[in-house]
Amino acid sequence: MWLALLFLIAFAFRPPDATAVIVYRIGTPFETAEKDSLKELGIDFREISWAASHLESELQLDSLNAGILQPIFFGADVNIAATTLDRGGVVRVFLFASENTTIGNVLIDEDPNTAYTWDEIDADQFANSSFGQQFSRPVETVTIDLGGRFYIKEVRFRPLASHPEHYLDEFLIGVGDEYKIRGRGSGLGSVFYDPIFERVENDEPDIRAFLDPPVVTRLIQLQVPRVTPKELGIAEFEVFGGGFSNHAAYESDVIEMDDLASLGEITWSGRQDPLAQVDIQTRSGSDPQPEIYWESRPEQQDSVRFLQGGGDLTLTQYKREYDRLSEFLKPLDQKDWVSRDTENWSFWSTSYPFQNPGIDIASPSPHKYFQLRANFSSTVEDGGRIDYIEFKASVPPAALEVLGEIFPVETEVGNPTHFTYYIKPTIRPGDLSFDAIEISAPFGVSSVDSLRMDEVDQGEVRATIHEDGLGFDVKLPRKLDADDSGLLLEIVFTAPVLREVGTVFAGRVYDSLSPHEVRQRVIPGDAAEEIESEQLSVTTSLRQSMVFNPQLSPNPFTPNGDGINDVAIVSYKLLRVTSPVPVAVEIFDVSGRLIKQVYSGYDPPGGYAHIWNGTDRSNSLVPPGVYLCRIVADVQLEKDTSYTIVSVVY
Repeated sequence: MWLALLFLIAFAFRPPDATAVIVYRIGTPFETAEKDSLKELGIDFREISWAASHLESELQLDSLNAGILQPIFFGADVNIAATTLDRGGVVRVFLFASENTTIGNVLIDEDPNTAYTWDEIDADQFANSSFGQQFSRPVETVTIDLGGRFYIKEVRFRPLASHPEHYLDEFLIGVGDEYKIRGRGSGLGSVFYDPIFERVENDEPDIRAFLDPPVVTRLIQLQVPRVTPKELGIAEFEVFGGGFSNHAAYESDVIEMDDLASLGEITWSGRQDPLAQVDIQTRSGSDPQPEIYWESRPEQQDSVRFLQGGGDLTLTQYKREYDRLSEFLKPLDQKDWVSRDTENWSFWSTSYPFQNPGIDIASPSPHKYFQLRANFSSTVEDGGRIDYIEFKASVPPAALEVLGEIFPVETEVGNPTHFTYYIKPTIRPGDLSFDAIEISAPFGVSSVDSLRMDEVDQGEVRATIHEDGLGFDVKLPRKLDADDSGLLLEIVFTAPVLREVGTVFAGRVYDSLSPHEVRQRVIPGDAAEEIESEQLSVTTSLRQSMVFNPQLSPNPFTPNGDGINDVAIVSYKLLRVTSPVPVAVEIFDVSGRLIKQVYSGYDPPGGYAHIWNGTDRSNSLVPPGVYLCRIVADVQLEKDTSYTIVSVVY
């Protein structure tokens, strides 16, 4: 992780001047050594508690208070129902043609001296009315929403110890994940869940219902047909199973930074068991509210934003105020109560791979507001945890905006092409600015040819190709400032595109004298008026390939004679041919020069593998670097070419 690297750098160099970079950490605070390392580098840091949350669902509260984010875990002997209300769950009792969500709480209060009862019915009335008829008997129901999905193996319930005769003569237990709503005219006993346990002609007060097989569920419903007129009662209703909650979620409050910020790397510390999934996502915005809450105006017969321009409320405060609003002042359709503010906020990013902490934030920047969330998907035995989530930001950014576009936007697969990369920054007074540009070249770069500033050639370009060959940096003649806002930069370079669906040439700008600052992303846009691409991606023509699934492994490989990864195996499948066709497997350097012909022959349809031992046409080992493996299948009417990149290291 990059913090460990910073710690080492701090002792190798004199402390630099204070920078604008800030490290934000949510969760477990920084250790003293980490703080000292950051201070040595002049880097500010901010610590945020997990308690600064907009949403907490099915999280282990004692762990959360200790600074750890993880899903609820119950031991096999722990009553899950007892903590239902703590998770926002409810107990619904059907009573007098409606459901009551408070009187049933005595069933899960772990107090054996409190009970819920169904009153005795007069015996003559029961016998002489529809109550006594088998097909019209009422069914009493109790539905417990556990506040999360849990693994359930056993359900227990019993009447008051002082009234064992109040046992249930007959009952059925059902489960479900969505609460079922009674419709008009549905009848008293018509809303049932999936049955998992049933007993008729019961005479036992203490019930232990073992579920075979166990279930994962959120809702448990007890259905009690009135087969006798006697009083019925339940003192305690208990649920056992153990394991992790099936799903848990956390969503932070909106984090407000001091100014617009370039977002850099996000990292985290935690654990993900083999069968569990921990998803971390982010989003960014330009105002404090990522959601829009709506209220109805009955007189105008429309809906408007709630608290429009209503001050500097946090998202949690905003939601709390909205929840207090009378329902008749909210839109009729509940799905219209809240909507995303897509004008000022990005969508949630795709999930960051949990196994790979230390990755660039995908959410757009510069922005002043930032939010993150974590979702846990668990099995009974496998879960996850997050000790902290940390991200890096430069406040203020290098520029208010850095637009970029590339030309040409179409090329031939594998053909080294001269590209021009246009960049136009908007720089405010006080922005950090930049004097260097980094451009990625996912399939290698042959050369960096020229640099122009406002159409003036800058002579010999100061460019450095990355060690892996998959990108380059260009140093500008000087550091730009606010007076250079709108300046057009043009970088000409030569590179191939090896995928039929094309690729993206991502760019970043940075200050070469401030190595710890975030490198600000170039965003696609109208950088040059004479160019109409407004994109940083280059496409190639799509076609149905004869060469299918070309692969090369190991990659990189090390042909140094030690017996480990000494050769690379080129494999592919040949399709869409009816007879043998000429096939060639060749190795090129990124400038397009042929290095070695690995194979040449006639192949019928099928799968093939060929070996490259890392030598050139004179059988000398090639120098370390990036090479292109080209597979060509040639038929009379068309030539199918596929490329794979390979790295040679020693």
